[in-house]
Amino acid sequence: MTDSDRICLLLVEDDVLVRMTVALMLEDDGFRVVEAASATEAMGLIQEGLEATVVVTDIDLGAGPNGLELADNLHFLRPDAAVIFITGRTASLAGRELMQKEAVLSKPFEGSDLARLVRELAPR
Repeated sequence: MTDSDRICLLLVEDDVLVRMTVALMLEDDGFRVVEAASATEAMGLIQEGLEATVVVTDIDLGAGPNGLELADNLHFLRPDAAVIFITGRTASLAGRELMQKEAVLSKPFEGSDLARLVRELAPR
């Protein structure tokens, strides 16, 4: 079993085509991926017991809570979970100090860059 096989990711992205593309990238790298279209859906999955060790989320998730709010709630419920923000608008991170278990990847990105970040941040 590889490191990738043990890592369960929660991918949160409101754009269905982007979500499908990123999920395929991650699955091709051997990760188990659970998808959510919103922060509300993601928090529901986590509260229902999903054991995701890494959350990959867009910041702008349309109506409802954004990816930053999702990360704040996640860190409260699961302090050991890591969050990777994927965004085309890094200005939306202005004023936020990234925590030790957080990283940012600007869109567009290579699947190998995302996989590397996941492996670096995933709890061991």
